[in-house]
Amino acid sequence: MKKDGEGQKGTGIRTLLAFWGVSILLSGSSLTGCSPSGSGNKESRKAEPDLVLCYGEVNPEGHIMTDSAQYFADEVERLSQGRIVVEIYPSGQMGDDKQCYRAMQMGSLDLYRGNSASLADCGNPMVSALALPYIFRDREHFWKVCESELGQEILDDIQVSAKGMKGIAYLDEGARNFFTTEQPVTRIEDMKNLKIRMQLSGLMEDTVAALGAQAVPIAYVELYTALQSGSVDGAENPPVSYYYNKFYEVAPYYVKDGHTYAPGVILISEITWNALKEEEQQVILKAARLTQDYNRAEIEKADQKAYQALERAGVEILELEDPEAWSDAVEPVYQKYGAQFLDLIGQVRSMK
Repeated sequence: MKKDGEGQKGTGIRTLLAFWGVSILLSGSSLTGCSPSGSGNKESRKAEPDLVLCYGEVNPEGHIMTDSAQYFADEVERLSQGRIVVEIYPSGQMGDDKQCYRAMQMGSLDLYRGNSASLADCGNPMVSALALPYIFRDREHFWKVCESELGQEILDDIQVSAKGMKGIAYLDEGARNFFTTEQPVTRIEDMKNLKIRMQLSGLMEDTVAALGAQAVPIAYVELYTALQSGSVDGAENPPVSYYYNKFYEVAPYYVKDGHTYAPGVILISEITWNALKEEEQQVILKAARLTQDYNRAEIEKADQKAYQALERAGVEILELEDPEAWSDAVEPVYQKYGAQFLDLIGQVRSMK
């Protein structure tokens, strides 16, 4: 976070970049964004903003999550009449989930689109229960929960349980499905001994292990190369991520198992949040709510567009032969990660 006139302009992002050992060349005597590679609306600005916030996203430009981040940035700038600007850093420029959570806790990153699965490793807040495999029936069920009073309670709990971060909106990235390089997967037996890259999350690693495969923790930015080289036999992603990151080029078998429908969450550093004036906080919250509405309206279209493009690319899109066998197999994951959330899980499953 950078405020004009405080004598520390650019301190936050320089701290972050120095922390991760990144070298950056800053041109000119002042920095209006977080760095030259940010994707804000600098061209349309008529005056220097009072406040610049940095927002990290692991996916590339054109992805629904990055589009949602840009929508949030546009709404913040509009609602604040240009006084607050959000700079977007896509394609993992700010690091992976673990790195960005730590950076927010340090106050060197302002905003990040986190994931409820990886948040399980940050104190196991209530939202991690929403990442349990096969907990949601479909997209309608997902949004019914997220937009309920229960959903708001779960979102609020992040600030209590995860420490150093505040959840301000849910985002739908789509159901996560497995994809493989050499052989199609339709039966749970097909997963046996496959090396599958999973999110850097204990919950997700245990999920793939419960399904009979070997979980391989590889950084997201290294996944394409790992698939191409044969270091892993497959991975998992929602359809939009699978398409926009071009994983289908090296792993052309995609099975719609929907093992996880984990909500994305727009997170803001608690240090950043506490430094904002009340009117600035209200701008951030309103923009986040509008972004949640935008994301809900756009995700279905994004999924359909991705599936159409994948079919044209010759990807073999598959269905499970026995879905019940898959959901039965992950019971140990519920025992390990869901034991403290039994009532919550019951409420989620019973919501119509």
